[in-house]
Parts: sequence; structure tokens; C-alpha cells
Amino acid sequence: MPEGPGRLAALSSWELLKQARGPSDGWGYCPQVPGDADITSWVLRLAEALGAEDDLRADEGYRFVAAHLQEDGGISSYLPQIAAPFLERVAPRWDAWYASHACVTSAAAGLLRLPVHERLLTRLRELQRPDGSWPAYWWPDREYPTALAAEALTAGRPAGDRPEARAAARWAAARIGADGAVRTEWEPEGSAFATAFALRAVLAGELPDGRDAVRRAVSYLIDSQEKDGSWRPSAWCRVPGPMEFDPDAREYWERGRRGKAALGSVVLDTKALYTTASVLAALARTSTAAVTPAAAEPSGPRTTAPSAPRPDNEGERR
Repeated sequence: MPEGPGRLAALSSWELLKQARGPSDGWGYCPQVPGDADITSWVLRLAEALGAEDDLRADEGYRFVAAHLQEDGGISSYLPQIAAPFLERVAPRWDAWYASHACVTSAAAGLLRLPVHERLLTRLRELQRPDGSWPAYWWPDREYPTALAAEALTAGRPAGDRPEARAAARWAAARIGADGAVRTEWEPEGSAFATAFALRAVLAGELPDGRDAVRRAVSYLIDSQEKDGSWRPSAWCRVPGPMEFDPDAREYWERGRRGKAALGSVVLDTKALYTTASVLAALARTSTAAVTPAAAEPSGPRTTAPSAPRPDNEGERR
């Protein structure tokens, strides 16, 4: 991570997170819930970006995530010995939440220092769908696990040795519409969250014919930035039931329920933090060379972030 205000903010966040829980507790979604491998993986991704992976607190985190390795080679969100005292207040069994999840596995597989890293890559190869995407448990948008899995499988590999990432990139490029937006069930007018991860998946595959999709996605993301610098919330997280192993099979989801009633619902990133962070991460991965239009195309989309928020997006936020 380069020097500057962003790095200083990231360092402050890391110092805060190091004190947030006990050394062997991992990190959790909020202070009231047990630590889980998903959130802990994202904290460790921050540590690796800062070069803090040798920190003693990070070392405890790696052990915490590795302990969630299941027999199938994937990573579960929770372990019963940690989460049962909390979860069993709601229901007696949580088998589905203790099973491995592709979206959690893909997030953890991006940790190069994780002791079980290679096993996770093997599991991701097994889980890739024929169309090139990966399934998700906690997210209705497959763009999220597909991008993370493709990136994990390409780390340290030469450009000519990326068959899984190429398949993922083809799927993701097809998801990017003519206007650059990815449309989803929950965001039929366009999802900045899904578009950001589709963009990352296309970049990971390094498809020669994917450059146009990259340009369209970048243009859409830049043009949809809000006046305050954020992006309109479009990250929907779903909360399957405790014995619901295949949330894709559910026909109906409630919207926005909380607490115990959240089971069986999808919840929006109302503060726009997940969405905005996802867009910025995607744009940061987009190289200028890959998206700059040719000189003969002066009317092509902009490829750098605007210096000031656009004035014409007022009223779009939910």
C-alpha cells in the first residue's frame, strides 16, 4: 500500500482492530457476535496489505482462520465450539453455518500467509461452476466470490497459466452491460457492488477481449459516484436459515429484517461502506494502460476517478 492519507487511515484501523478482541478470538461482524473466519480473513487482508502479517495479533488471526478448515477443504464461517453458546439462543442446530462456504473460502484463499492456503486453492478449483463463476452463501451476487477466487488462483502465477481465471473473466465480462453496469435481482437498475467485483474478475483473467468490458465498467462506476464521494448502497447480504445449505434454492427472501428475525432475509449495506470500499478496491486494481481509449477515440469513457463529486446524482441514495 503506497504512502499517503489512505495508508495512514489503514494503519489506524489496524491498530484499532488489534485491540478489538482477545488475541485468540478472531474478529466478528460486530462486538455482540462471536468471531468468524470471514471477517477475520478480511482483517488479515488489511494486515497483509500493510505488511503487518508478522504481527503477533495477525499470527493469532491466521491460526483462527486455519482452524475453520473443514474436511472438504473449504473454510466455514463459524466453529461450534466458539459460536454455539451464542447461536443456540436462537435455534438448537446450525449445521449449515458450520459447513464450509465458497464465499468465505475465496476470501481466506487470498491470504498468502495462511497455513492452509494451498488446500483452499484446490477446493476453489473443485467449486468453480461450468459457466466460470463461483457460488456464494452469504451474498446473492456471484460476482463477489468469483472475483476473489479468480484473484486467489492467479496470485504468483504467470499470465499464460490462468485457466480458471479466464473462465471467470468470460463469465464476468458477459455480466457487464452495454452501459457498464451489472444488473442483479436486488438491483435491477444496476449494482455498483456487483459491477466492482465483476470488474475485478475480468482484470484477474487478463482477457485480451475483456478490455472493452473493463472500460465500460470503470466508466459506469465513476459516473455513478455520489456527491459525498460514496456510491449508492447496493451490497445485499443474505442470512440463510441455520439448516439451509443451499440458499440459492430459496424462492422468497424478506428484506431488511434484523435480530432473530433476520433469518431468511436480505440486508442492505445502508451506510454504503461495503459498496464504496468495494468500488474503490476495484478501481485501484484497474491499470491505466488497460482502460485508456486509443487516441482515435477521444469520446471514450473517463478512466480516472473524478477530482470532485458529480453534481447530478442528488436524490439517488436510498
